[in-house]
Amino acid sequence: MRRVLLAVVLLLALPASAHASFGVPSFTVTPSGTAAGSHPDVSIALGFSGTEHVRDLTVSLPPGLIGNPNATPRCTTAKFQADGCGDNTRVGTTSVESTLLGLPVTANGNVYNLQAGAGEPARLGVIVRPPLADKVFLISRVALRKSDGGLDSIIDGIPSTVRVLGIEQEMSIQSMNLTLLGRPAGAKQPFMTLPTSCGPATARVAAKSADGTGATRAAAPFTPTACAKLPFKPQFAATISSGHLPSLSTVITGADGDANAASATVTLPKGIGVNLAAASNTCSVAQQAAGPCPAASHVGRAIAQSPLLPTLSGPVSLAEITGQPFPGIRVDLSGVVSLSLPGVVTFTPALRTTFAGLPDVPLRRFALTFDAGGALSTTRDVCRGKLPRMTADLTGHNGARAHLDTPLTVTGCRKPVASLRVHGRKLVLRVRAARNGPALKKVQLTLPKRLKAHPRRGRVSPGAKLSRRGVLTVRAHAAQKIIATLRGGAFTGRLGKKRAFKLRTVDVTGHPERQRIKARR
Repeated sequence: MRRVLLAVVLLLALPASAHASFGVPSFTVTPSGTAAGSHPDVSIALGFSGTEHVRDLTVSLPPGLIGNPNATPRCTTAKFQADGCGDNTRVGTTSVESTLLGLPVTANGNVYNLQAGAGEPARLGVIVRPPLADKVFLISRVALRKSDGGLDSIIDGIPSTVRVLGIEQEMSIQSMNLTLLGRPAGAKQPFMTLPTSCGPATARVAAKSADGTGATRAAAPFTPTACAKLPFKPQFAATISSGHLPSLSTVITGADGDANAASATVTLPKGIGVNLAAASNTCSVAQQAAGPCPAASHVGRAIAQSPLLPTLSGPVSLAEITGQPFPGIRVDLSGVVSLSLPGVVTFTPALRTTFAGLPDVPLRRFALTFDAGGALSTTRDVCRGKLPRMTADLTGHNGARAHLDTPLTVTGCRKPVASLRVHGRKLVLRVRAARNGPALKKVQLTLPKRLKAHPRRGRVSPGAKLSRRGVLTVRAHAAQKIIATLRGGAFTGRLGKKRAFKLRTVDVTGHPERQRIKARR
């Protein structure tokens, strides 16, 4: 019986012993200040336990805690491997506690901003300089998490031996500490920036030993403060083209130092809606999961510009949105990183698109364009009447809100807007250049046959000329608006019910337009 009990005790002890062979008993991420959006130094401290050597690390920073790779020059890999990086590329320091030759050893070093590899938004280089031993060079690859837009710092291949006086010796690391600088000496921009949200910010680490044992730990969260002091003043502009199936471009911009946008809702003017023919080419949920949406579902393009990264761009697709009754849109951005943004479409009754859950990263400019002949249709002539307006409602990660109401810039209008009044013996013609179009050079109004022209009998407004054939001509150098009048017997006769006149205009580019206008009394 004693042997059986002893065996059971040993079996129960095995998992605990295996688990104790490697662990991360301590992990902290501590900023030197807590003001939201500020630029303090950030200290990352890790402690390791067990008999196995640490080999790989992935430190997942909280969303919004970011480093700017453009803050300093970038050291080349060759210079880094030769310990030749300039001081102007240094963005932090490090300290490593280890056991070497049976003795505790503290080794200090520096963190440098390196040239990023393919598909990397950034890369850091860590050089540890143990006393009497060869230097240790570690590469930290930076990756963007698609789940929340946060950053992962990945170090693979941490050595467990080091050469001391030319002899390879075992090195057991007990702790690693890195301090990333908020404002490195001589940097043209801040390097580290805190989240612009004032919720708890939690970092996580996943470690693996040389024997393949894994360990994870979450750091105690820190909470940014003073979100109300952080400005949030985005700007919004929109452009629409003429025609039944117009193009539409929207641009949202933000200023450096502002809170980052957490959500954005854009509402189209009344009379602009969905082109039902295009809605049949929707990217399904299965297609989205399998890979990029098919080209048939593409209805436009988006461009995102951030001070942290080269420009990202990609297609805009009509797409199914899980849990939504109507198709929405999907923006697939790619470049050094890839990011997909779903937009939920609702009708209230105007067409409204909402992007929620935007990552807490600075965005200087986000432009989204719907192609002409694609997703949108309009029942109104945007070249005439009151200028259409759009609204954008944005919420910052700091909780601030911005309501932006802006008139659309209209392009592609070629036909001038004309009005004509005929009452008794007086005729007044008003012609305005096409909306946002070139100025006018010449206007010709042809009287209907029911009216007879008498150029010498009546009065014609200055600058205008009336021919005996009933053609009223006005020439201008470059006019946005032309007004011409006939009165005092310059014409006789009655219009009747049709009251239609022929109008021909020529703009300063030489482009002619013909239209029929109906005279009002």
